[in-house]
Amino acid sequence: MKRENVIIPVLIVLAVLIIGTSGFLVGRNPFISSSAVSSVLGGSWFIQSFHVGSNTTSETLYDSSGDVLIVVKYTFPSVSQASDFFYSNALSSPQSVDGYLVSSYTHGLSESLYALKGNSVYYISYIGASNSNLPSLTQLISLISS
Repeated sequence: MKRENVIIPVLIVLAVLIIGTSGFLVGRNPFISSSAVSSVLGGSWFIQSFHVGSNTTSETLYDSSGDVLIVVKYTFPSVSQASDFFYSNALSSPQSVDGYLVSSYTHGLSESLYALKGNSVYYISYIGASNSNLPSLTQLISLISS
């Protein structure tokens, strides 16, 4: 068998494997677009990483001034399991914000919250740079409610 007859099929197989495993054809999109974050929080935001698991979706974004936004969505089989998870991780006394039950904690230039709605719990963490203003709870909740 000629060398060319072996190389071409091997290259085709490698190309198919690379394209198939790269996520190029999968069509997964982050659940919060960088343009939506830019619109709500201001600045120019970029997606650093995005991951979809069996019941967890996570996304990390950053902006040009050094702020970081981490959003994790946990999806549970039942509302009671989501509620148990929310209350076991509560950062403060829960309050209602735009239809979500929210528990939050702020320290310096960082803000974290857990938000419960139905069978989903969201974790949002905002870490600001030295010249940043922390977003309001309403702004952060609006990111997951769209």
